[in-house]
Amino acid sequence: MGKDKKEKKEKKSKKEKRPREEDEPAKKIQKGEEGGETVRIKVPIAVPFSNDHENLTKKVLSIVKYATTGKTMVRGIKDVTKIVRKEKAKKDALVVLAADISPLDVISHMPVLCQDKNVNYIWVPSRTDLGAATLSKRPTSSVIVQGVPSDKADVYQKVVKLVAKMGKKA
Repeated sequence: MGKDKKEKKEKKSKKEKRPREEDEPAKKIQKGEEGGETVRIKVPIAVPFSNDHENLTKKVLSIVKYATTGKTMVRGIKDVTKIVRKEKAKKDALVVLAADISPLDVISHMPVLCQDKNVNYIWVPSRTDLGAATLSKRPTSSVIVQGVPSDKADVYQKVVKLVAKMGKKA
């Protein structure tokens, strides 16, 4: 009996020492020598990508923040998939996906689903930043924004049009 308890404690301590995949920071790569800027690794299907256009990442994350305060935002793969699949998404809804998701299979169905249902979507570089924009301490892999408060509506419409335009090119 005494050995069994010791073995269980050893197994438990080994499990606790192993870091969780969510807690590990994303690997970084260098982007050119002149800037020395670091960029998070992104999934290969991340098109349209918000970093491809000037200041679009900041605008998208600020829209997510406005939608969070206005309670017109839903986060998480399961809930976003349900809204898009059941066609409950509004005409000008915007799905925001994080490009540093591992494993890719978790989120790989979203671009195809959004294209089939004619919902605009865009990829942002970091799930940590996306989680922070939703005013949460947890990283978030996907968010759907279905509107913002009226004082920010013009910015929202501009971003949605730009994302739609980028999506048609891809």
